[in-house]
Amino acid sequence: MHSPILMFQSTRFEIVQDEDKLTNPGIFGRRLAEWMANELSTRGYHALGEVIPEDFAWCVPVAAEDCELYVACANAEEGWQTYVFADCGLMARLAGRDPRIEAVAGLYSAVRAILEDAPGISYLHTQ
Repeated sequence: MHSPILMFQSTRFEIVQDEDKLTNPGIFGRRLAEWMANELSTRGYHALGEVIPEDFAWCVPVAAEDCELYVACANAEEGWQTYVFADCGLMARLAGRDPRIEAVAGLYSAVRAILEDAPGISYLHTQ
């Protein structure tokens, strides 16, 4: 389960040489993910450890009680993109307790507010 994708433009996030060797070729976003990890505390969230390279993005693991919560950060055709996703155990979902909806919605609101308030971010929109 994931949130809508937030698309935006910015020149603040440089591409680290060879960072896409840890993701798929042409997938960047390490500096965006590191910045987002630092900014989350301004909205009451806590990033857990280092950002994680995945095939599709650089991910920020975020502290959550009932599920694994992440902010995915990557380049896009028109700039940058980020979205929130969560995973929790199958048993919780089968028992009718799916905490992902609330967890994703809260973190998505925080990420959107961070981007809206940050200098150097423009053309913020959802896809």
